Amino acid sequence: MLAIGASLGGIRMARAEEGPLAPLDMASPRATLQSFTATIDRVAANFKDLDRDPGVRQENARLIRLVLGCLDLSVIPPSLVDMEGREAAVHLKEVLDRIPLPPRDAVPDAVAAKAAAIERWRLPGTEIALVRLAAGPRCGDFVFSTESVARAQEFFERVRHLPYRADAGSPGLFDAYVQRGGWMIPEAFLRRLPAWAHARIGGETVWQWSATALLLLAAAGVLAVAARTRIRAAAHAHKIVERLLLPATLVAAGLVIDSLCTWQIRLTGDVLLTTKVAARAVMLAGVVIGLLDTVGWATERLLEWRRLGNDSIEGQLIRLASNVLRFLAVAWIMIAAADSFGVPVTPLVAGLGAGGLAIALASQYTVENLIAGLVIFADKPVRIGDECQYGSVRGRVERIGLRSTRIRGLDRTLISIPNAEFAKSQLVNYSGRDRIPLSITLSLPMTLGPAALRQRLEALRKLVAAHPGLDPSASSVTLGDPAGDGVHVEIAAVCPGADERAARESRERLLIDALAVASGDATSSKDTPPRLMAA
Repeated sequence: MLAIGASLGGIRMARAEEGPLAPLDMASPRATLQSFTATIDRVAANFKDLDRDPGVRQENARLIRLVLGCLDLSVIPPSLVDMEGREAAVHLKEVLDRIPLPPRDAVPDAVAAKAAAIERWRLPGTEIALVRLAAGPRCGDFVFSTESVARAQEFFERVRHLPYRADAGSPGLFDAYVQRGGWMIPEAFLRRLPAWAHARIGGETVWQWSATALLLLAAAGVLAVAARTRIRAAAHAHKIVERLLLPATLVAAGLVIDSLCTWQIRLTGDVLLTTKVAARAVMLAGVVIGLLDTVGWATERLLEWRRLGNDSIEGQLIRLASNVLRFLAVAWIMIAAADSFGVPVTPLVAGLGAGGLAIALASQYTVENLIAGLVIFADKPVRIGDECQYGSVRGRVERIGLRSTRIRGLDRTLISIPNAEFAKSQLVNYSGRDRIPLSITLSLPMTLGPAALRQRLEALRKLVAAHPGLDPSASSVTLGDPAGDGVHVEIAAVCPGADERAARESRERLLIDALAVASGDATSSKDTPPRLMAA
């Protein structure tokens, strides 16, 4: 393993520790400067062997991770830490290789830093500062401050015209960083390109712009094919695989573009940042579309399995739960994506909470109806198709929604009742009856003697007990009080079930048969016929 020391004011400084797992020494400003410069010099020295030895590429990846530990990257969004950290390290090393550095003894070591309680040390003649971490697992380490990291490119542009020092450890580092490709683009291939392909336009070389354009064109072609497949499958809800091809392609395209532009084409600066944001947006769109399609397909399959219609409250509740789930999932994905790019989500969440409260207050009556609809669904005082009475309204329930209940009146009018009012009122569910009582009152003439009266009562009792469609155990025929020139006979019967039409037909047959019995089947023709008093 090649070890190259980093010079600091003309003095060669070696690493404090050796070994594949050894951390960098950052116990003082002097140690951090030594570790940072020496490690980047080793990375630059390995460039010439990257294409010949895969082990060197792995070694460089490990060294770069160590270098990033010398920078305070706490304020950089998680998804951009690696990209911006690498560029900041290159810019800072270019600055350190061009400006005069102080003598070794002028840089505080661990003993001096502890004795003077140094929390921040600025490189003389510059705005580059190292700060001591005050908390966390690396408490006590000195790292380049967040401001120095953020302004690294600015510092580099201000000293770029200066020549490298004679003892510069990695001259030409920035040019190598922006012009070299990844392992998929051999260095020999790039060297054979004409000179104009290495000309820089907008911070990137011509070959990088060309490779990026070809990559985007290929991604656009694949997405167009996936989009056409989705359009053809749109008319068939069960073709979920074809529908998910587009979101899967969006996710894959975003991942490929992000990876290739970052690690193979190796774009830099704002161009890379723009590309990464666009690629992540494409991935995010794919995830959201795929989620919406999957939940929607699962909802429809559940409704089909349960055989629930669009008008059933169960079906509406399942659809509502599906919509709420999709909204929450998409909101969580958007907030997580915004947080990964450094967008402050706390004010966003607070704003959504305040907006949700305002919406809830404005839609209080709607929420009340929704809750009442859930109560109706859970309690089930009525079901669709039941005949009920709500106040003075009587009719058949046609729909129980999340906001209102609709009843078809006896006159065929459609009455819509808010669930909040419907749930508070007394409901009479005629379809919930297990039997329908029937009552008939006849008046027999007083001229009948006791024997004839007993005979007719007995005949009526037998008639009612044997009458089809009636419950014999709940039927009775009783003699009432005298009234005028007759005496009342009260017939009480029960028709099982809740079918009012069948009950009316049974009552009609019973009435006709009772009149026939009471009119003289067991009496002489001189008897006065019975009169129907009440129904």
